[in-house]
Amino acid sequence: MSIIVVGSTAFDDIETPKGKKTRIIGGSCIYFSLAACFRSNPQIVSVVGKDFSKNFFKELNKKNIDTSGLLIKDGKTFSWGGKYKSISEDPETRFTNLNVFENFQPIIPSSYKIKNKIVFLANIDPDLQNKVLDSLDSKKFIGMDTMNFWINSKRKSLDKAFKRINLLTINELELSLITKKKSLEKSLEYIFNRYPIKFLVIKKGSSGSLLATRNSLNWIPCYPFANMIDPTGAGDSFAGGLFSFLNNVNSFDKKNILLGMIYGSAIASFTIESFGTNKIFNLSKQEIDNRYKILKKIAKII
Repeated sequence: MSIIVVGSTAFDDIETPKGKKTRIIGGSCIYFSLAACFRSNPQIVSVVGKDFSKNFFKELNKKNIDTSGLLIKDGKTFSWGGKYKSISEDPETRFTNLNVFENFQPIIPSSYKIKNKIVFLANIDPDLQNKVLDSLDSKKFIGMDTMNFWINSKRKSLDKAFKRINLLTINELELSLITKKKSLEKSLEYIFNRYPIKFLVIKKGSSGSLLATRNSLNWIPCYPFANMIDPTGAGDSFAGGLFSFLNNVNSFDKKNILLGMIYGSAIASFTIESFGTNKIFNLSKQEIDNRYKILKKIAKII
């Protein structure tokens, strides 16, 4: 089965205490798809400029990633530059050039709609997320990500999207911005009383992640032995692993979400061990499965 992912494709300039790289391929769609391709056939909806190599399209296709919805427009590809003073902290943004992404209008190819049961809306303008949701039937399992900028600038549109999804992935700061509550307990109460979201995945960086439902809270660890070089794309890789795992189960229940989070954590642990997509691009299914088994034991989930 396939998974639709709607988001960015980019060139990144990244500097961490471990080194510096320029114009490496990144973006939420790329990290998500490379993580998801081991257990699904990801279908990308994104946009690039004419400076983007068509050879990379071919490399994605070799991994059963469908690029029919990856549009090529006149102009330059979205680019971002960031510096991590500490690998455990958020990066300082040095530049953001939206380029062709500024006028991105996601269009879901008709071939995508009939082949999948899961859609992931990566971190893009909530107006666009709602536009995608308008084009889908209600039978899809919808996951979504967002960020501080959209929470502060497009709250009404974001609220509309929150009322139409099944699973939301956010970090602790984003959760507090949405709810304006100081405690986790009050924040969760706010989310589940206001929106029909069934699952809330809270990303905690090197401290792992939490799965919250209306009546439960569970913790999933990060892989403890990873050699962190560049954390860029870890969240999107985590999401790709999570949703590709769900693509192979019969029900979207709490246990399967937790197992999917473990699988996502295993893949994300490889992403951070190189700059950009280098490590995840050359990963084997066996390597992922080995870390998944270790994490499953740590989390004590059968």
